[in-house]
Amino acid sequence: MRLARLEIEDFALIARASLEFADGFTVCSGETGSGKTMLLGSLAFVLGERSSADIVRAGAPRARVTLAVDVDAALREALDAEGFESDDDAAILVREMLPTGKSSARINGRLATSGQLRALGERVLEAVGQHEQQRLLSRSYQLDVLDAFAGDDALAHRRAVRAAFDALATAEAALADLTENVGRALAELEFARFAAREIDEAALVANEDVALRERRDYLVNVEKIAGALAAAHDALAGDDANAMEALGSAAAALTGVARFGASLDALAQSLAALQSEANDAAAAIARERDATELDPSELEAATARLSLIDGLKKKYGGSIEAVGDARARFETTIANEDARDDREAALRAARDRARADLERECAALTKVRAKAATALEQRVGEELAGLAMPAARFAVVLEPLAALGLNGAESPEFALSPNPGEPVRALARAASGGELSRVLLALVVVLADRRERTALVFDEIDAGIGGATATAVGARIGALARVTQVLCVTHLAQIASWADRHYALRKRERAGATIVELVELDRSDAILEEIARMLAGNTAAVALEHAETVLRDVRGKKTRAKATA
Repeated sequence: MRLARLEIEDFALIARASLEFADGFTVCSGETGSGKTMLLGSLAFVLGERSSADIVRAGAPRARVTLAVDVDAALREALDAEGFESDDDAAILVREMLPTGKSSARINGRLATSGQLRALGERVLEAVGQHEQQRLLSRSYQLDVLDAFAGDDALAHRRAVRAAFDALATAEAALADLTENVGRALAELEFARFAAREIDEAALVANEDVALRERRDYLVNVEKIAGALAAAHDALAGDDANAMEALGSAAAALTGVARFGASLDALAQSLAALQSEANDAAAAIARERDATELDPSELEAATARLSLIDGLKKKYGGSIEAVGDARARFETTIANEDARDDREAALRAARDRARADLERECAALTKVRAKAATALEQRVGEELAGLAMPAARFAVVLEPLAALGLNGAESPEFALSPNPGEPVRALARAASGGELSRVLLALVVVLADRRERTALVFDEIDAGIGGATATAVGARIGALARVTQVLCVTHLAQIASWADRHYALRKRERAGATIVELVELDRSDAILEEIARMLAGNTAAVALEHAETVLRDVRGKKTRAKATA
């Protein structure tokens, strides 16, 4: 895969610009303040970097940046998996920003998130600039660089170290929780045993409280019930006029005339049936009345039983069913605590296994890193010699950690002795800005064959260098561009002269507004004039002659490189 084209519309001071990436080395040059930062900012924007509405050019309806990438099979598969299929071998990324601050993005015409843009950007390019120079001073970044150089073996061991470290941390936390809360666990066990015993002794029966409450209410109102039964019995079968006699008289009266009509016969039969039912009801009421008497002991027992049940419900869940569920939980607590010794032994065994795994993986990773550190020292030293630092000594110091950690048993530190007679010291103390740039470039070159990204983007890689050093850096970037795409923003002619495609940024005034133009230098005389301007600040004859010498020297080196490739 490769970067193909970048199109910019109304981004900062850039009204409209288009950049076609060379297969090798693409350079953008310009005077200080000409807009080089805006160009790289537009590239970062389309690849998902957080931005504000300030990037929209004044008066424009929106800023828009488009990046076309020629994809390979792996990238096409990744795009397909995200739903960004394409009919051709290209991925088209488009991002817009409105003056309101609202942004939108698309990949192959489908809506995309900034996170998806960033994920794609991580696959297609790597930015190398002053930010990376500062990151280079970080021990964690140096660790990542060393492991990346060590290759898949180191990365696999590093993943195994992290897995073992996590397993050890989990086992130690579980063991600490078990052993550090003995008092709480014992209190919980004691309560569980008491509660289970209390519930067992109650011997609760499902819905028992409902039946008991009904019986208690009956006993409390037994006198009232007895009076009502007596009144009902008297009404049906009392000594005085009663319902059964009245029904019998009515039935007899109608029976005498029943033969004169079907309806009269039906009424007579109905009254006879009612008399029979009233007789049955009177008998049932009499039995219920005779059985009704207050038993103070039964009332006391029912009240006491209900009080016990209500107390358990209040303590353990609100219903007899919930009390049963609580009993099951208490049983589990008791069983778990009874197996406490076994669990502690199992946790200690798991902790010991995890610690052994961590020690083994850390030892393997240390061995891989030590071998890689020696090779990295040699490779970077060779690169620095080609970058006008022939006497520099680069070192990777593996400092043992006090305890095994998430990333292994050691913390690497990159160190440098830039000049003869100087001790090897940490990069932060030993390297100037220009030296740090060259160390970073050397590391980028050394890691180039382990990179999966398409392109390298250099921003101010030339900071703090000039003269012969700049010539050496230019040659090294030119050589790097033979194996990977390179985009470089620079103010140094010694670097720009190696370009396969050269663009110049120009600041102009148009209709009272300042704009930045991106101009492709596609003619040899235009390139010559730009190199002369970069060398001397003008295009006088002497400057042009010097520029021609520089370009001729680069052309010769390129020709010899191709011949030996």
